[in-house]
Amino acid sequence: MHLTTLTALELAARLHAGEVTIKQVLDACYAEIEGGGAKNFACLCKEHAYARAAEVQARLDAGEVRSTLAGVPVAAQDNICTEGIETAAGSEMLRGFVPPYGAAVIEKTDAADMILLGKTAMSEFAMGDGISGAAMAIKAGEVPLALGSDTGGGLRLSAARCGVFGLRPTYGAVSRMGLVAHASSMDQIGPIARDAAGCAALFDIIKGKDERDSTSVETYGSASPANNPKIGEMPLALGEYAVPAYYIIACAEAYSNLARYDGIKYGHASDKAQNLRDTYVLSRGEGFGLEVKKRVMLGNFVLGAGNYEAYYKKAMRARRLIQQALFAALEEYDVLAAPADDEASLVMVSLAGLPALALPDGRQVVGRAFGEGTLLGAAGEL
Repeated sequence: MHLTTLTALELAARLHAGEVTIKQVLDACYAEIEGGGAKNFACLCKEHAYARAAEVQARLDAGEVRSTLAGVPVAAQDNICTEGIETAAGSEMLRGFVPPYGAAVIEKTDAADMILLGKTAMSEFAMGDGISGAAMAIKAGEVPLALGSDTGGGLRLSAARCGVFGLRPTYGAVSRMGLVAHASSMDQIGPIARDAAGCAALFDIIKGKDERDSTSVETYGSASPANNPKIGEMPLALGEYAVPAYYIIACAEAYSNLARYDGIKYGHASDKAQNLRDTYVLSRGEGFGLEVKKRVMLGNFVLGAGNYEAYYKKAMRARRLIQQALFAALEEYDVLAAPADDEASLVMVSLAGLPALALPDGRQVVGRAFGEGTLLGAAGEL
């Protein structure tokens, strides 16, 4: 069997048994990536990957296996900061930005002796509706595991359409430190893999409390087999309010988060500017794409005088009702099922902060808060 067709845990077993080397695995992955024109990647970090491979291989050869995924390659979406490797979040605004630190999830995958092989392509600041490069890379056999971000369902939609598994963890289960912010109350980093077991193994590595992210919490337990989980349908009675509420809240938060990119301290600085006003206007005009500009304008509108009460506060009330409806349904069922290509059901999960797993058959299943173990364990029964 070709190395690039193995699941993450199958590959790990061969690496730990000494049947293959990390270099051989990287050679196979990069051959697939470059054979496809590297279209799913924003950048490759081959020098970094092979240097890390030599270090980790030495430990494996000495019998030191630091995690279940030690030696396994992983890709990170381009909005996850990586020390010394460009992180542009798909935007001209951040083109050329090389972080002096790595995101918390990258620190954890490094500590687990996983090998970062590249940064995957994405829509600008994860605000588009297209299929992410992370999911496409898994589907194409270019990498066995990837880390992506999910705000309004992008990770889940991409995974389902590509026929792979993608997990959006409970809000707070994984640290957001080092994730380029879109909508902070809904942004979450999650794993993408060829099977649920791969998602579970990577989630076990990246989860947990991080003192640098006040919204993160400690989580316990791993994925375990589920015995006849009780499956219900996601309640969509409030679905008509979910999409408007999501866009109002997400755009308001994006407006606030993107305000820092002013061409002075952060982000692209226009070389056409003649004065301070030009610096702001031209830098943001050149750096941001159309979709980002539209969302910034909408966020500015809903937070403006006279509009806050009419739009933002109503959206927050709708969010609370949606959360209560999903929590109530999950008191009766172990998991809830819904289409992964339905925008209302995608954003309802984001608004509620619940975990959800995208399945290769085009569905997503939603679990109780911090119930990722049950959700991933139930995947085999669905």
